[in-house]
Amino acid sequence: MNENQTNQNEVQEVPIPLHIFSALLAAQSELANPTKDAQGYGYKYTQLDSLITLIKPILSKHGVGIYQAAGKIEDNTVIIKTVLFHESGQHLIEQAQVPIKFGSNPVQDYGASLTYGKRYALLGLLNICPADEDTDGVGSQPAKKKAPAPKKQPIRDPQLVDRVDARLAELAIIDWAEAVGFIPHRTKEDQLQRFLDLSDDEIFAKVEAWRNKAA
Repeated sequence: MNENQTNQNEVQEVPIPLHIFSALLAAQSELANPTKDAQGYGYKYTQLDSLITLIKPILSKHGVGIYQAAGKIEDNTVIIKTVLFHESGQHLIEQAQVPIKFGSNPVQDYGASLTYGKRYALLGLLNICPADEDTDGVGSQPAKKKAPAPKKQPIRDPQLVDRVDARLAELAIIDWAEAVGFIPHRTKEDQLQRFLDLSDDEIFAKVEAWRNKAA
């Protein structure tokens, strides 16, 4: 057998087109950052249903769908699986482990953690984020003339901010912090330190009072 015959018999590997990435690239060119359309206690946020309403038609236009499901609860955490699937059969999977801090209303606590995890999983996979400031609802349009910038705030100790962030996550009370406007990187250092000095029971008492007020 000569060399030409050998080359003809060799199986050539044909690279598989990554259709899902091409579709996501096209979809992201049309996606705008969502606006914060819901009012909490001292803050605004993007609701999960509003986020899905925004992204679903654009993804569908490019042959991409969304699937999200929660696994069983273990050690007060739940695994949320988010799948972006393409009509070609290709897909991307992201799994997030979300803590749940059960209080007087376990169903509400579970639902809050589930919604929080689903929302941020979608934002992360699509590389979009809610606008920090109120907009006219069209994130891709040129920005309107802004008011004079506020005075710069003093730089906070990053280690102190990280400690507060870690404790909020450990106690699974990020929803409470957002609702009351306790945003570590925007909060004064003395208030951050007072939070760290509180016991778990004292913090949970504040959270429970907020939930009772919001109910």
